[in-house]
Amino acid sequence: MKRILTIWRDMTGAERGVLAAATLALAVTVVAAPFALLKRPDDVSNPDAAFAREEGAGKEKEPKPAKTVNWTRFGYDTGRSKFLDSPKVRPPFRKVWKYTGDELIEFPPIYVDDRLYFIDNDGVYVALNANTGKLVWEKQLASLNASSPAYYKGVLYSVSLSPGQALAVRARDGKVLWRKPLDGRAESSPLVMKGRMYFGNESGELLALDIKDGSTIWETGLNGAVKAAPAYDDGKLYVGDYGGVMNAVAADDGHIVWQTSDLGLGIAGSGRFYSTAAVAFGRVYAGDVDNRAYSFDADTGEIAWTVSAGDYVYSGIAAADTKGTGPTVYFGSHDRNVYAVDAKSGDVKWAEHAGGQISGPATVVGDVVYVSTFSGNATIGLDLGTGRRVFSYDDGEYGPVVSDGQWLYLTGGVTVVAFEPIDLGDFEYKTNKGQKGIVPPHQQRKAKQAARKRAQQAEGGGAPPSAGDSTQPTGETTSTTGGSADAAAAQGQQSGGQPKPRQQSGGQGQKNEKQSGGKPKGGSTPKQGNDQPKG
Repeated sequence: MKRILTIWRDMTGAERGVLAAATLALAVTVVAAPFALLKRPDDVSNPDAAFAREEGAGKEKEPKPAKTVNWTRFGYDTGRSKFLDSPKVRPPFRKVWKYTGDELIEFPPIYVDDRLYFIDNDGVYVALNANTGKLVWEKQLASLNASSPAYYKGVLYSVSLSPGQALAVRARDGKVLWRKPLDGRAESSPLVMKGRMYFGNESGELLALDIKDGSTIWETGLNGAVKAAPAYDDGKLYVGDYGGVMNAVAADDGHIVWQTSDLGLGIAGSGRFYSTAAVAFGRVYAGDVDNRAYSFDADTGEIAWTVSAGDYVYSGIAAADTKGTGPTVYFGSHDRNVYAVDAKSGDVKWAEHAGGQISGPATVVGDVVYVSTFSGNATIGLDLGTGRRVFSYDDGEYGPVVSDGQWLYLTGGVTVVAFEPIDLGDFEYKTNKGQKGIVPPHQQRKAKQAARKRAQQAEGGGAPPSAGDSTQPTGETTSTTGGSADAAAAQGQQSGGQPKPRQQSGGQGQKNEKQSGGKPKGGSTPKQGNDQPKG
């Protein structure tokens, strides 16, 4: 100590100042270092990252006005954009039919040639007539499932959690064609193309199987459990893992093209990717439990931007480019909000409260983005441009909707509900409590009556009555204006009764089906079959 005091006395004032500053800086570093390690990294913004608008999303099969469109896999197209460009499928809707099952339906159905196929939480495979909601066939082929099947040339390809297996099932009648045990449980909705079935498992493997017999073509170990569904573009598979790494893997031989870690949570470690990525515009978009949405360069893996939400982003991201909105991505969060983000820059366009936590994917049909709230048990639809709520239905948990380009099929807890767009013109209808954008049957009848009166007045030379001339019943909550009431009057199918027959898209499905089972099953309280929310 005396030595230190002697040195201090012998120093000049300037030397003492330099020493004091250095000592203070050292002390600040020692104190601040742990806080720096603990601090969650800031978001990334790289405005020079590559972006290709022409590499669009959801346009693999353009919908045609008079035909249905097949939705053959989770996420619609091979890039899992979760976007069907069919603007006419929008509210207001009429409810056509409702199917009620026995167990939770965590992942949405697929649609192929007038049939819907899905697997419930208990591993029961279900085929429904999409026009009527009637049961075609059902078979229990697993004991726990949390994924959607994929359809290819008359066969459903799927995986299950318990037992850990991959299956090929004949779509016509549910007959098992082959079954392959896996090293780990699987809830990664398969991608089937070019004679191969791609998916991941909880052992951290990404696999390619031969669809003829289920034999392994290749398997690649990643950095953690693979729960997301792989997306495909330009020869590469993109999937995140539970090690917090986004991976690009060559589809032909399984070699790793690039790997990029998430930003993580500071000293608390990395996040993890549950979210199924969307590949569009030369980018890969996915959510992470480090509370961020990510945009990666699809060729290099460079992070183009990140956007922070207030909680986990389990939700699969939807990517769409529509008239008036431009390239935009949409996702939900456990913070109870839905986000619309500029796909190129990462700028938040709008954020709207959903009324509950969101774990399932955002899905865009036409100019509406749909999400389901697992803590609010509802499904909502928001206008792409403004975030304004245009649809609400008081059922839903994870996977919100799919569409055939003509109707909308909504997945509730244990239900599937079919909705058809209805044109009511200026008729101001009222919806039932807890609903928006859905026209009750008695309101459909009133709209039809108003249209007939209008037509009679026109023929007689008198002035047509206004929409307000029709007396509205009490007991409803929301007043909404629809499309053309005259069109609704001309089309009897829009006032209730049997749905209209629809021209098929000419895919690989079954044309003359035999229905078994008659009426749908009765419902019961849903139960959660797996400990992870579904995205």
